[in-house]
Amino acid sequence: MSAPGKTSQHSRKTKSRKPPPRWRRYLVQAELELPAPGRDTSAATGAPEADASSLPDPDPLPWYQTRAAVLALATACLGLAVLTAAALWNGARDRAAARAADDRARSLTLRAVNSERALRIPPNRRSWSAGADASIAWPEPPQLLELYLPIGYAQYGSYALVVDKVDHGRVMVLERLVPDSNRDLRLAVNSSAFGPGEYRIRVQGYTWRGQRIDVGWVRLVVR
Repeated sequence: MSAPGKTSQHSRKTKSRKPPPRWRRYLVQAELELPAPGRDTSAATGAPEADASSLPDPDPLPWYQTRAAVLALATACLGLAVLTAAALWNGARDRAAARAADDRARSLTLRAVNSERALRIPPNRRSWSAGADASIAWPEPPQLLELYLPIGYAQYGSYALVVDKVDHGRVMVLERLVPDSNRDLRLAVNSSAFGPGEYRIRVQGYTWRGQRIDVGWVRLVVR
């Protein structure tokens, strides 16, 4: 014979295990069978299948994003690069030509001198020297160059000087020059009358018949 207290406790435990009505409905809904993955449900549900041709067309690209516009822009950039390179090359060539023309104009223009400079050059007695007998920088501003050519080794009463510029032609011919007491032929020239280059001076002595004989050779380089 069980006690009344245990019977009431057992009945309370039995009532607590019984799920409420709404939880039982949720279990019924959760146990519905789902279609297998990848299975076409349109036939089972009666929904119409989606057709790719029925999809809306994408929006057209802006004109500046089209292939033709990009190709045209690339062609224009390439053309501008070529034109820029050609302009730079022509500009450099024109600047070089302008500098050369300016140097020629300055070398051909006779300008006033503001100083004097003495230059003593012994001539070669046999022939032209292998190298320059004298080398000077082209004076700027112009100078009065006094050239001293010692010819004490030659025994002539008067002399002639023939000056030629290499790759250009004859510059001057001085005749009947008489040496000074030191047996030097003296010649003063304006440096602006001689541009940069190599000058060859030939010293000739006059015989009693008036003929000229080579007695000295000078190579002068003006840088």
